[in-house]
Parts: sequence; structure tokens; C-alpha cells
Amino acid sequence: MTQDLAYVRVWELERHAGYFAVAGEPLAPGDTCVVRHGGLKLATVVGVLSAGEELGHLLEKVIRRADPDDEEAYRRNCADAEDVLSQTRRLIAGHELPMHLVGAEYTLDRALLRVFFTAPHRVDFRGLLRAMSSTFDARIELRQMGARDEARIKGGIGRCGRILCCETFLQGPNPVPMEMAYDQELFVAPERITGVCGRLMCCLAYEHEAYREALATMPKLGAIVSYDGKRAKVISHNVLRRTVTLLTDGKQRLEVGAGDVSILTPGEGRRSLRQP
Repeated sequence: MTQDLAYVRVWELERHAGYFAVAGEPLAPGDTCVVRHGGLKLATVVGVLSAGEELGHLLEKVIRRADPDDEEAYRRNCADAEDVLSQTRRLIAGHELPMHLVGAEYTLDRALLRVFFTAPHRVDFRGLLRAMSSTFDARIELRQMGARDEARIKGGIGRCGRILCCETFLQGPNPVPMEMAYDQELFVAPERITGVCGRLMCCLAYEHEAYREALATMPKLGAIVSYDGKRAKVISHNVLRRTVTLLTDGKQRLEVGAGDVSILTPGEGRRSLRQP
């Protein structure tokens, strides 16, 4: 037995996308449906495939095809979520909590209200949660997030002039350690490789492995090499051109092919230069 699986993008602040088991009528790409993902939510079908029925039992479900009432409920919930943020800000100020609200959203049936926030450290929001529960007629979930997740929800334009990757296609932005910049020899001011979230740009990870593999076949920075009978030191790489920049003993700068130099052992260069 086979079962249809739909790959959908959920209409939510966290922009989840994944496979859901289709329980009812067949769906096609572009259809709007109701899924169960931490509550009832609208989603857009991206693609449909068939898989084993056993796999379908492990996935969350597509409840039904969405109708105009569902879409109207979604629009009403989005408008009400803005009012939730205004009221919650007043409650936060009353409890003197160091919280910065990022967004809020209702599930389609308004059974659950999620409020997202950032804070410099862990926050004891139990008092705030009780105040919110008495204000809003829904189960409340407060979710703390980091700077990358905040940028993903709010969106923006990156240094490249394009919409942020985390807003458009990245499913879950991963930490980008400074080692990735070092491995790519990006010895620049930190603000030049920092995204709108204040963290290193996610795109540093896209070509990281390619840079590591290429640099592994080239002389390391600081290596003493021989080129055209001259002893020199490697001071930079150009991975795309497969070249290295050398500083010779005579203070001359040369950009040459990485395969055209020979790495010298300590002392070897000086002996070779004394040869007639």
C-alpha cells in the first residue's frame, strides 16, 4: 500500500517546511491546505509524492484542503496577533523583564498563542505567563530565540543586496564559527562579514568545504618556497585563480601559480641561492 506525501510550507513565523501525510482528497502543488503542526495551521503544497504507508504513519497530517473561511480566519488571527504584541509589551514593562518581543501568532483554531522573544539571558517569565493567560483566551507558549532566528522572522536585505537567506530558503540557520572565516582567509574587519543579526553571515558556510579542499593543495601562509630560482615567502592565496602571492627575499611581490612553486625545508633556500 502507498500513501501520498505532500511537501508543504507552513504559514507560520518559523517558516517550517516538510513532508506531511495526506489523509483526505488528493492535493497538487500550489494548493492551500490545513495541517497539524503544533496545532492547526495553513500551508502551501510545494510537491506531492507517493511513499510506503508505514512512513505516512510517522508524519504529521494534512487535515484537509483549505477553504475561504480558513484563509479569512488566518487573516483575522494575524491582525489580532499585532494587538497581542501591544498588550504583551505593557505586561512586560509591568513585570520589568528584559524581554524584546519578536512576533506572535495564533494557530488556526486559536487554541494556542505563541509569542516569540529575545533576551540577554534566561528569563523567569512565570508571572508574565499567568498575566497573559488571564488576558488572552488561549493556551500561551512563550518561546525564547536567538539573534539568527529573530532575523529569520523579521527578514531584511543582506550585504549582497538580496533578501536574507534565512528568510527565503534556509530551514534552520546553523552557527557559523569564526574558524570558517579563518579557513577562507577572510582577514577583514568583522563588520564586513557580519549579517543583520549581528552574527557571522550564513553564506560563509556555503563554500567553506571547497575552500578547505583547495587550500589543502596549496602552500600554507608563511611557507618558504622557491620560484624561478628565488627564495620567497607565501603571503596570500587566490583560491579562484589557484595562485599564491609571494614576497621574495628582495622584497618583490609576485603572483604565481600554486603549482609553480616548490616548498623548501628550513635552510634549503639559502643553500640553493649560493649555487652558481
